[in-house]
Amino acid sequence: MFAGEKTPAKAKNCTRDFILLMKKNHFIFLFLLLNYFQYNYCFSQNLVPNHSFEIVDTCFGLASGIYYGHVPPWDSPTGGSPDVYNSCSGTTGGSSTIPANVFGYQFPQTGNGYAGASFYNFINNREYIQVELDSTLIDHENYCVSFYVNHANRARFAVNNIGMYFSTTQTNIAGGSPLNFIPQINDTNIVSDDSVWTLIYGRFTSHGGERYIIIGNFYADSLTDTNHVHGIGSTIPEAYYYIDDVNVHCCTCDSVSNGVSEINKEEDIMVYPNPATTSLTVTLLKGEGVLTIYNIFGEKVFTTKIINTQTEIDVGNLPKGMYFVEVRTEKGVRRKKIVKE
Repeated sequence: MFAGEKTPAKAKNCTRDFILLMKKNHFIFLFLLLNYFQYNYCFSQNLVPNHSFEIVDTCFGLASGIYYGHVPPWDSPTGGSPDVYNSCSGTTGGSSTIPANVFGYQFPQTGNGYAGASFYNFINNREYIQVELDSTLIDHENYCVSFYVNHANRARFAVNNIGMYFSTTQTNIAGGSPLNFIPQINDTNIVSDDSVWTLIYGRFTSHGGERYIIIGNFYADSLTDTNHVHGIGSTIPEAYYYIDDVNVHCCTCDSVSNGVSEINKEEDIMVYPNPATTSLTVTLLKGEGVLTIYNIFGEKVFTTKIINTQTEIDVGNLPKGMYFVEVRTEKGVRRKKIVKE
């Protein structure tokens, strides 16, 4: 229910803003950094695996690659055949190459890959992409959602109603008709720009238990607004879009609304020293768990399993800055801010 814009104020590019903040006085920078990441998009963990379609199991014949399972763990929830494009397939204009491919010409928003799907054609058919999130959404928490789309410049039509649907179960429906779901996130603007990536974004409150997301157009042709694109090379009679950088993260969980919750040394887990220079020690007094380190953009930079012991982690190669250590055990999740000097 939140319409997307190309440059919304609350969804500024995290990297650009981070660099601007670095120019401030050191103490002012630390204060602004903590508050900025408390209230903005780029703070908490992205729950979408392979969110930028970088991981593929083959570099050849990737057209329809999502449909055939070549982009784990993404799949097609219907009989449609969504595609994936990756630079490892070359640049020469083959069906799945980057930047030139069968549907147009575009570089990724980030990384080396992006997905592609048809969101409209004359016979009321649709393609969708689906993935299982890394963790189940929590009841009554607010989740911030974003992804980028780009109108393929060989597609003759541009449409609105590009959205995302959250589900508790995986969808597997034969046929290509529009899915009869009401997306929690939906952009009512027609997206026709084929030069720059357009951000679709929104926020919704979870009912609890949602684990899967589907991206596409969930509205019939009669309820979809279209523009006839007259650009050079617009020869394919459908609305086809590239998709990149899919992000779902909790806006109101403890890790966002209250800062990252501290791991108390009186509990069964200790993380030290802080600040760290070359190594970080994690002590788990009993049981076992998974330790993950995230940078300030929510990207995983390290993960390992820890069992009943003291684990020393080499952080010497990490860039200086703030990180978040997350330890998941059967008792729950504990997190701590650390600084790498």
